[in-house]
Amino acid sequence: MKNIQLDRYLKVVMLLISSMIFVISCFPPVVEDKGDMFYTISDPTVQSIINAQDRRLTDSIIPYLSHQKALYRKLAANALGSFQDSLAIPHLIGLLHDDQELVRQAAVFSLGQIGHKNAERDLINAFIGVDSTGPFMKTNSMILEALGKSGTDSSMNLICKIKGYTPKDTLLLYGQMCALYRFGMRGMFCPEGLALLIEIATHNQYPESSRLMAAHSLQRFKNLDLTKYFDVLKSACIDEKNVNIRMCLILATSRIGSPATLTLLEDLYSRGLDVRIQSNIIRGLQHFGGGSASHLALRAVQNPSAQVSLLGAQYLVDHGTELNEDEMTSLALQRGLSWQAKALLYEALLVHIPKYKVLTRRDIINAIKNQIQKSQSPYEKGAYIKSLHNEVLELPYIISLGGKNASFVVKTIITECIESILKNKSFGLYYKGSKNPIYSMVIEYLNEQCNSGNVGSLAVIASIFRSETGLLKYYFKPDSMFGIAKNVLKLPRDIETYNEIETTLAKMNHTKYEVKKVAYNHPIDWQKLNKLKDTINVIITTDKGALNLELYPKLAPGSVANFITLIQESFFNDKFIHRVVPNFVIQAGCPRGDGYGGLDYTIRTEINSSINFQGEGLVGMASAGPDTECSQFFITYSPTPHLDGKYTIFGKMTKGMEVLMAINQGDKIIDVKVAN
Repeated sequence: MKNIQLDRYLKVVMLLISSMIFVISCFPPVVEDKGDMFYTISDPTVQSIINAQDRRLTDSIIPYLSHQKALYRKLAANALGSFQDSLAIPHLIGLLHDDQELVRQAAVFSLGQIGHKNAERDLINAFIGVDSTGPFMKTNSMILEALGKSGTDSSMNLICKIKGYTPKDTLLLYGQMCALYRFGMRGMFCPEGLALLIEIATHNQYPESSRLMAAHSLQRFKNLDLTKYFDVLKSACIDEKNVNIRMCLILATSRIGSPATLTLLEDLYSRGLDVRIQSNIIRGLQHFGGGSASHLALRAVQNPSAQVSLLGAQYLVDHGTELNEDEMTSLALQRGLSWQAKALLYEALLVHIPKYKVLTRRDIINAIKNQIQKSQSPYEKGAYIKSLHNEVLELPYIISLGGKNASFVVKTIITECIESILKNKSFGLYYKGSKNPIYSMVIEYLNEQCNSGNVGSLAVIASIFRSETGLLKYYFKPDSMFGIAKNVLKLPRDIETYNEIETTLAKMNHTKYEVKKVAYNHPIDWQKLNKLKDTINVIITTDKGALNLELYPKLAPGSVANFITLIQESFFNDKFIHRVVPNFVIQAGCPRGDGYGGLDYTIRTEINSSINFQGEGLVGMASAGPDTECSQFFITYSPTPHLDGKYTIFGKMTKGMEVLMAINQGDKIIDVKVAN
């Protein structure tokens, strides 16, 4: 039941916000920084504040919140955004009326990061009702976004209904759009907000920052009915000049799923637009079932960009039909087609060609096996193996590919195929009887993975036995085998697999398991950082070309120091780019190559209010949860605001977008060098 008194309170305060009444009595005095906020990371007190996080005790940083120097108050408040500890809320609330604007902003940011409703009333109280030229607009904007991360239905509905912001209210409008986006990411949305999002996203008189967040809301929130806005969205998709906004609008419009929408997507695709836009056009075809968009997907498969081609082939796997057999077969035999798309085409053929076409299906399977034998790259081999993941009778062959010389990438994919085939409804029909030799084959493979401590396969095996209800559980003894496996795992390096195993054992034993969190154990090398500039230039040379980065040691000192050390140790040289998600990220730095690898330490998560994922080419640390970062990093193709506040950003790409777009899974990093 809602707190009626609080609800009325919120309505009164938010009415003041929406009408922007000037209330001089409620603002604190403005004090100039006079350079106080400038600092170097060689400052011992700055290092102490940051090192306080190494102890992971809120008490170790609380004293700095009342330090006489505003800089230290600001840094301490910002640091608590990485802690995300609700015990810090009362201390941060005390800074909402600090005499320094940057300190207040840091407190607002961290309260939003903590995301607890206990901060709602105080955040609203900290909102200063002034005109749009007042000195508090940035703070007010951040308060609106923080409410989106922590507020209740009452504040959401009131923020949603604010109508008074104009294109000149740049920061306030941006804060409102961020608030609606953050509420939506928490599964909260008010119907009245849809028309506002459409208005902001599709009209270029509004600031691009606000339009981008509105467009991301339209793209991401699946329950929005956009049908009646088709004409407005269509015009925007055609006329929009900002690539990042246009990408979002295209994905949002594609969700309407009408014949007119498909015609629009065909027209846009024919215009030969930015590869990222083309990627979103083809990704948007997922809303057209029954093969209705197969003709466009078939065109996309032939796109020079491997990413667009892959998305077209994926559509044919998910929504193609037997009617596409001839075209898919022809494309699969076409020279120059990427192996990613070719593997998916073979999978699509096996999915959609009827079982009674025995000879045709056998020819396809033989073609896949031929590609497996010819493949030099573990990723290519793995992709072709994965194309057989629905072929129950091919399980013995798939298992046979997992010998001692097989790569981690291949072994993990084989385990995933075993999981898929075990879940296939036809498994019991093809392998009848409890004495069928297939069980001993599967168990031998699974036992070998457990004994060897193959963390990629182990994570998948744990998933298998969370849902296994067949005969396999009588042959494989999870308690003993997972016990053996856990003895091989090393923490904190293998924390992701450890938690998978413990979660499975808890379910089997009908107990509850609280996910284990690791304490990072890698101190920051301040001496190394003291010798470097505030911005560090780095060049990643790949076999497709160079990616130029700039790193920000002030924003993420632990991550930058670790990255520089790995560069100096030549760690990244000859490592695979093991993950490429079209128009999302590339990821590298895994010593195993399958995404499950790391080193024998972890560094902390470093969230900073000064930078976010609302741009392209951001360099972030991959993680399996807070403070699990180590060697894996990613670079974004486009704005990804859903990553804000969750992943460390420690740099940005300054040159090489055309190279980034050309990179495929399995490409190699030749070397990484510090350029200054």
